[in-house]
This record gives sequence, structure tokens and C-alpha cells, in this order.
Amino acid sequence: MNEQQEQDWRSDLSEPTETLKITDGEEVVFVFQDEGVRKTHPDFGTSVVFTVLKEGEAEQSWYVKANNFSLLGQIKEIGNLTGVKAKVSRKGAGRSDTRYKIEKI
Repeated sequence: MNEQQEQDWRSDLSEPTETLKITDGEEVVFVFQDEGVRKTHPDFGTSVVFTVLKEGEAEQSWYVKANNFSLLGQIKEIGNLTGVKAKVSRKGAGRSDTRYKIEKI
């Protein structure tokens, strides 16, 4: 990559996508479209962002906080993610009591 490309801010931008939100008691099935990318936001901190596709919907971005070691550990156990169908469930409404479970289906 040449110096001009490194300084080109355009390469840092991507097309906006809808954000996948999972609420308390909800179960969501989707297919991973990529392996995830680490992103840091000045207001929200560091997350791993996965592009996912729910059947019949447009691609969405699923943000998993980088310090959510339990969920990221479960995702890591799946192995290669691209093309994998998964089911994610959430229990809890607050930050301290929320637990996620993900399984390959």
C-alpha cells in the first residue's frame, strides 16, 4: 500500500448496514457472512463486528463488545464462521445480568 492509500480516509468508510439487536428472551437465527472485524468507536469502545444475514432480510451488523469474553469464546469454538448458520439467544435485560448463548445449527 502506498502512502497516499494509507492516508486516504475513504478506505476507512463502509456502507452503513442495519444493526442486529437481540432483546431479552429472544432467539435469532442467522448465517455469518464474514469472520468479524475489530472496530473501535470513541463513544462505545472496542467491539468485534460480524456481518450476518437473517433469512428474508438484508445483511446486518452484529456488534459484540470486545470484553464479552463468554460470547466471543463461544463464537471462537465454532471455528471458521463464514457461511455458518447459528442460533443466538439472550437472557437478561441489563448489562450485568445479560447472558448470550450461541450454537451452530
